[in-house]
Amino acid sequence: MRLIFTCIGALLVSTGFSQHPLTTSWNMNTTGDLGTYEYYPGPPPTTSTVNMTDSTDILELCESTDYVFIRTNGLPSYLMGPWQMNPNVPSAIESVYRFPKNPQEETGAKTAQPTVGAFGVAVNGAKLYGTGDARSYNSSNGTNDGMGDGLWNADAWLSEGTTMDATGGGHPDQNGNYHYHATPVALYTDPSTQHSPIIGWAFDGHPIYGPFGFTDSLSAGPVTRMVSSWELRNITDRTLLPDGTTSTPAGPAINGTFPLGTYWEDYEYVAGAGTLDEYNGRWCVTPEYPTGTYAYFVTVDNSGEPQFPYLMGLEYYGEILHTNEIGGPAGTVIDMSDCTPLSIDEEAFDFTIYPNPANSILNISGIDGATYTIIDQLGRILERGQVIQQIDISSFENGTYTILFDKNDKTAIKRFVKQ
Repeated sequence: MRLIFTCIGALLVSTGFSQHPLTTSWNMNTTGDLGTYEYYPGPPPTTSTVNMTDSTDILELCESTDYVFIRTNGLPSYLMGPWQMNPNVPSAIESVYRFPKNPQEETGAKTAQPTVGAFGVAVNGAKLYGTGDARSYNSSNGTNDGMGDGLWNADAWLSEGTTMDATGGGHPDQNGNYHYHATPVALYTDPSTQHSPIIGWAFDGHPIYGPFGFTDSLSAGPVTRMVSSWELRNITDRTLLPDGTTSTPAGPAINGTFPLGTYWEDYEYVAGAGTLDEYNGRWCVTPEYPTGTYAYFVTVDNSGEPQFPYLMGLEYYGEILHTNEIGGPAGTVIDMSDCTPLSIDEEAFDFTIYPNPANSILNISGIDGATYTIIDQLGRILERGQVIQQIDISSFENGTYTILFDKNDKTAIKRFVKQ
């Protein structure tokens, strides 16, 4: 009997790991998937495909008493690209992230989302960027650039939305960081009749869900699209900032070159205008938190187009750890030595599941008395139960699933395909 100690794989609900959503929501690389992307070697529509030698999704996961740690190259497992008007290509950038398991509201001064770089991580390891693109209006030359006045900050979706890929909704920056600004469309369904899945985590430890939540924030039931409470300001010029102070120098005139919505400061929070607060979240019940949690939501309109502020408000709701919330390469900044890895005995049981692929019925033999858990590719727990001879999977969407079997403090794992 061979005992394996590992953090790698979609083994997130077995002995050695808690049931915390921070351990069950990640898209683990258990099959050795490598990154791929398309780009335009010349004028569109002709594309070329690059097969990378770098692993995708989450490569390692472990937990301590207070934190969950992940290691990733920052590459999703779907085919990235191509990108219109964007010469950048994705690179593997190994990083380790730490998230608090018991996040707390920041009761003092809130921390602003970064103007450059990530405020969180998607469940596939790609970075989540904020509303800005690191440019602001430069009154000396009348353009938006990286040396601007810092008063009127350019909205990334308005200026860069056309450069996002259709498959996932992301693009690479000049350093090769593949990231999302607004619509990680590969990670949620829109429209949906079900509560959206967790699509990522902010560095304050609070989950970020897709666009749909329960209509009643305090009980499970029908779902509705979450609506931003940020609205375009009723202004005819850019002489006043949202807090009422004078903009010195003033921003650009509102015209065809700089239409309303070009900048963060073109928006204002209107309490009660939507279902979410100024941080683009709310305290609510979710499938993963039946007793409630604070959660952010992706905001889109009825046609699926992004709504400001897209993924998170201009500030974090929760406390931010100013040390070690993000590090890399692996182990150089964050000490993972107190993490508890998964312990699993892969030869604990002699059993069979068939047929594989399966269409409607999954047969199981040789593992009577065990319990089972089925997990999808996004790390969502779909079903738990006592092992019987057959499991009805007819309602599952086509795709690859992980099934874990637990018996006598031992765990085994299999994968099957629903087609």
